[in-house]
Amino acid sequence: MRTLLCPILLALGIAAAGPALAQNSYPSKPVRIIVGAAPGGPTDLVARLLGEKLSQSTGVPFIVENRGGGGGVIASETVARAEPDGYTILMGSVSTHGINPALYRKLNYDALADFEPITQVVSYPLVLIVNPATVPATNMAEFLSYVRKHPGKVNRGSAGNGTSMHIAGELFNSLAGTRMTHVPYRGSAPAVAALLAGQIDVDFESIPVAMPHVESGKLRALAVTSAKRFESMPDIPTVAETLPGYAFTGWLGLLAPAGTPKAVIEILHRKTAAALQDKDVKEKLLAQVMQPVGDTPESFGRFIRSEIDKLGAVVRESGATVD
Repeated sequence: MRTLLCPILLALGIAAAGPALAQNSYPSKPVRIIVGAAPGGPTDLVARLLGEKLSQSTGVPFIVENRGGGGGVIASETVARAEPDGYTILMGSVSTHGINPALYRKLNYDALADFEPITQVVSYPLVLIVNPATVPATNMAEFLSYVRKHPGKVNRGSAGNGTSMHIAGELFNSLAGTRMTHVPYRGSAPAVAALLAGQIDVDFESIPVAMPHVESGKLRALAVTSAKRFESMPDIPTVAETLPGYAFTGWLGLLAPAGTPKAVIEILHRKTAAALQDKDVKEKLLAQVMQPVGDTPESFGRFIRSEIDKLGAVVRESGATVD
């Protein structure tokens, strides 16, 4: 009997000790944060700010590695195939885990099955901006009336097919029953340049890119896309105040490869949530019009599922595709 019981008890002891061992030893070497965007952009800046704080709190380097291209597809595939040990994690986004599953006919990663959610890092609204020379509206009610009276004649720019700017506008069309003509560009900068030149009339744009032109008086900000007014811009109303039910927010969040030990996920969540409560981090994020989140892995997982359902329906209705 003793001979039979010893291996069983040993196995149970090892299994029970697994989480404790992970708690005590992780991380013990550098952790890579894979970012599906070029250096210097908003996603990269958030990853580097967070990586710096995580390095300080763990005593281990958290190194940002940029794998741009394909709306975050390359970065997502890299992490989906990585060893599930917590040393390669993804700075995912509304594109990688909300829009792409419907946008691509063939995607070499499963946004749900191939990843373990860690936490949503930030959320951020877009801003609906118009060229006052081509769109006479001074508020959302006037804008809705104008667009409805000119179906197909109002040109709406975006940073490209399938981008958050594109899908935010498609969601607006769907809920408002409007028909603006989509004009995709290769990034936010050329889209805003076209708006300034009067080549397009409307843009759902990132706030840091748009606001300098709003403040100069060349463009007009009508509303933000979030469900609530953003705390650092309380004077700009939401789209939903005029179009009930409308809400679109961009977001960034950390994910690990499927199969990463739960104890490791818990450590990453705890350390990240603490970093997001740091006064310096919060101030820097709010300056970029980004709201820190830091929710639980379970909550973030539910959120991703809801985003795939909601945004997938919008993508399919719009007919957008990139492959």
